[in-house]
Amino acid sequence: MSYGYDPVEDLLKVTSIQKKWRDGFATAALDSRKWTSQVAPGGAITVNSGALTLASGANANDETWMLSTETFSVPFRVSVGLTLSQRIANQSFYIEAVSIDRDSGQPDGLHMLGLLFDGVTATQAKYEVQTGGMVRLTSGASTVPTTAASGVYELEAFVDEAWFHGATMDATTARANSYRRHQQIPDPNALYRVRLRWLNGATAPASSTNAVVAFLTVQDYAELTAEITAGRGQSVAGQGVAVQVVGGANSTSSLFVQGSVARGAVSPGNPLYVATSASANPAVVLTGRSVDLMATLIGALVTKPYSIPEADWSFASALAGIPTGADTPIRTAVAANRQYLTGLQLQNLGTAASEVQIKDGATVIWRVSLPATMATPVTFDFPTPLRATTNTALNVQAVTASSAVVVNAQGYQAP
Repeated sequence: MSYGYDPVEDLLKVTSIQKKWRDGFATAALDSRKWTSQVAPGGAITVNSGALTLASGANANDETWMLSTETFSVPFRVSVGLTLSQRIANQSFYIEAVSIDRDSGQPDGLHMLGLLFDGVTATQAKYEVQTGGMVRLTSGASTVPTTAASGVYELEAFVDEAWFHGATMDATTARANSYRRHQQIPDPNALYRVRLRWLNGATAPASSTNAVVAFLTVQDYAELTAEITAGRGQSVAGQGVAVQVVGGANSTSSLFVQGSVARGAVSPGNPLYVATSASANPAVVLTGRSVDLMATLIGALVTKPYSIPEADWSFASALAGIPTGADTPIRTAVAANRQYLTGLQLQNLGTAASEVQIKDGATVIWRVSLPATMATPVTFDFPTPLRATTNTALNVQAVTASSAVVVNAQGYQAP
């Protein structure tokens, strides 16, 4: 970390970048002020038009490398713009940060982190770490952006973890792949140099491969410590770091608020919509599950007391009245549904008073006594609807002979 007084701004500045090191390979040859190198008999290192090319050669056990003259300390980040001309067997390309002996300045083989590009698949690589001279801990083949096109590959060394990233060059999207190691990560107290290296296998590869490097950048910085005692991936509420969510985009790039579950789930549903349009009753859900507000097909919210219009029904008897002493169906039975009676208008035009019964099948659930020769109908509203049993008819009966009861009824059908 560096400190300095800025007389222009009258500030004591604290900066986190200790070293900003980059090579864009703009010289006509490898810059000896920045690199030392070794070229195998079959390999080559050339610089042309802002691109560095390392040729592997095709001899068995050939090793061609270049090592930065600058040293770096943990934490640091290495970024390399890379394309490989092919991926064939018996060839390995390394992007490495390797520890050095402080006296000789040469790699000591004790600590490292790096990406290894071997095998024949252009979209795979391995990540490696080493500490204390132990055998390198190498991952399995992991997905990375294709090395057949320009990509950016990064190494990040921290005190407590090591990260390995891959991204498409000059893309507006985020990193495509990220991997992390905690075990056997390099010593944070060592000094490191960056090395690019070709290593052929004991069996000679079929041909030479070019690694074309557009740039190599290292940021050697000091982490500024802040007192955040939580936020390391824990799900416990008290250990979370508060964030303000200001927006997001779904697949159509529209601002959205997205719930976790849909209709019929145990928890409350998605808050994205206000209501669901319907022309028929939806499927029944279990008790305690989430349901939707309902709207008509043009989006008018259903605020009527009972049901959607498509589930409503009405009944009108003949003006001569319903038969006496027998049940007349207001609504027939419907499987998996009940009939609900919400309104009733009755008028007895006969010469005898009569009891009128509303029945759930054969069971009386409501009754009234009507006088004879009524001049006008009488209306009954049911704020709590009369309800029939599932799959059972809703019936009406005028009990007394010589009555002539005219019946009008309204209701709805629902589970």
